[in-house]
Amino acid sequence: MNARDIEIFCEIMRSNSLSLAAKALGVSQPALSQALRHCEDRIGYALFRRHAGRLTPTAEATALWPEAERLFHELRSFRSLARDLGGRQGGLLRLGTTSSLGVSLVPKAVAQLRQEWRLARISVNLMPVRELGEALLARRLDVGLALTSVEVPGLDHVQLGSVPCIVLLPQDHPLAAEAALGPAQLAGLPEIGFGGWQDFGHSLDLAFAAEGIERRIAVEIGNTVGAVAMVREGIGFAIVDGFARFVLPQGVVARPFLPRVDRAVVLLRSRMLGNPEMVDRLAEVMRTLCQAGPPPG
Repeated sequence: MNARDIEIFCEIMRSNSLSLAAKALGVSQPALSQALRHCEDRIGYALFRRHAGRLTPTAEATALWPEAERLFHELRSFRSLARDLGGRQGGLLRLGTTSSLGVSLVPKAVAQLRQEWRLARISVNLMPVRELGEALLARRLDVGLALTSVEVPGLDHVQLGSVPCIVLLPQDHPLAAEAALGPAQLAGLPEIGFGGWQDFGHSLDLAFAAEGIERRIAVEIGNTVGAVAMVREGIGFAIVDGFARFVLPQGVVARPFLPRVDRAVVLLRSRMLGNPEMVDRLAEVMRTLCQAGPPPG
């Protein structure tokens, strides 16, 4: 079945009528009936039974229907994309991002891109940094944003900025009155933390070890969004990137972590892809947002 066959098949399945399908497709009923017969001849079996002027899908047609409908929508999206690419405001951007950026800077960046590319389609996928690398190499994504680099052959990474880490605490925590917090004050308290096997967790291990203190992780977590939720429930404190200030819920406060530990904002892309204008603009917008930094408080 070619693209036109799929379109005809889907329209007949939806309308359950040759006349209605012909009207929707802008052709005559005899022409549509002939096109359907040619399609059935090519695949070697009937898709519909004809009785008293009515069409009834065969078992084969019913089995094909879900996949045909999916392909039909993909074809329509492809045609729309091909048309939009001819204009400055169209295009497609498939963006992958780690969770912290996905709920802080990325929505602001996407809003800016949408103002400049009003007909563009932008897909945003939140995923762990390791999966970002795999998706970029498999060309399922055009660009990735993360708070750590991924040393994977075939990927380029560009640092767009950085953000200092903060300590999150329940609002009623005794240490919430402090202006800043360090390992000595946090020693022995339950931490909602990134494990030492993760790059960020290892950086925190070194910061604590420099003061002769071992971290006490009560709940190991893999992303900032989850850490914020755990702190809100009063489980303990968490050390996260400063962009968490954008989404702090009521009842959670943030204090600077000293000695200062920064997290880098990195743009990842495959060397196999071209240099889309929208990706370059995304990098510019993200740099500006990084320079502005998170809100104070």
